Amino acid sequence: MPFLLLKKTPNVFTHNFVILCLFFITLCQIPSVFAFEKKETIELSVLGDFEISFSTIEKEAFIVGQNLIGEVTYKPGENYSVVLPFDVQKVTYHIKNGSYVEQGETIATVEGYDVHHFLDEFESAKIILEASENHFQTNKAYFENKTIKSTQWIEITKSYFEAKLNFEHFQHQMSFLHIDKNEKITLISPKNGIVKIANFQNIKSEGDLAFDVINTDSVQVKITTPLSYATNLSHFIMSSSCELEINSFESIVDKYHQTVWASPKSEQCKLTLGQSVKLTPILNFDGYKVPKSSIFELNDKDYIAIKSENTVSLISILIVGANNKEYYVTAKQDISNKKALVSSVSILQGKLLELGVE
Repeated sequence: MPFLLLKKTPNVFTHNFVILCLFFITLCQIPSVFAFEKKETIELSVLGDFEISFSTIEKEAFIVGQNLIGEVTYKPGENYSVVLPFDVQKVTYHIKNGSYVEQGETIATVEGYDVHHFLDEFESAKIILEASENHFQTNKAYFENKTIKSTQWIEITKSYFEAKLNFEHFQHQMSFLHIDKNEKITLISPKNGIVKIANFQNIKSEGDLAFDVINTDSVQVKITTPLSYATNLSHFIMSSSCELEINSFESIVDKYHQTVWASPKSEQCKLTLGQSVKLTPILNFDGYKVPKSSIFELNDKDYIAIKSENTVSLISILIVGANNKEYYVTAKQDISNKKALVSSVSILQGKLLELGVE
């Protein structure tokens, strides 16, 4: 037993010795790139005969986001609906769906057996109201003189106001109807706006939607945007001649997205209800635009080299966006109008890594 313990001891010592040696070897092999953190200014002469050129850094107030799809529509409740006042057998529309109409313009002709019945009901409601009003006014004086009971007066009053409400209901329906001398009934527009015809197959029953009228000012673009855009969103670009301004954000968020409502800034935007449009979101931004060729990576960080006479200074930057040729970046210090190295950048990177040409 003692022999076995003595034999095992040298193996443990050898194992620990090997680990210690590997640790020192690893330390020795760590690149000297960490040293450059302390040396943030590099002589341009280290680039030797390689081409050296610079580009002026531009300050940017906006950044372009990823394209989004918007829907041309209107907010719920902003449409003025016209329904059929009675059952019909036929509806003939005289305008195209999506047309702009003026108040009072004919939209459709309705035909059916209930047309005459509806007209008779309207005349009856008018006569009943006149009779009820006369009865009400006559008995009002009797009630004030206390010659009739309160219960009788309540019934008279109730009957009068029921007749009045019924007639007003018919009057409301008549406000979007036109009846000619031959009792031909047409539906007319109650407002100025865009007509949206219901797409139901059978629009023939009383209360069915005949059409909507949408005020042109109510037409907007509904866009679902990433939630990260909400705080910095400035406006949208639809084309070179069309920009959309933001009207409102919906307060309810759908997981990672939020609904934004926007409208055209000018009449150059030709929008049609139901249309899907491609939009470029423009975000407010406090940073810079630099050429892609100016950025290099060291120690998992991105840098640019800023010219200062015969040297360049290494500036750490954070990339937040890009276009075809440039990056949008932020920096801890003001680098606007500074000159960034755009050629032989990989050579400089190699020198910093001590891998470049001597």
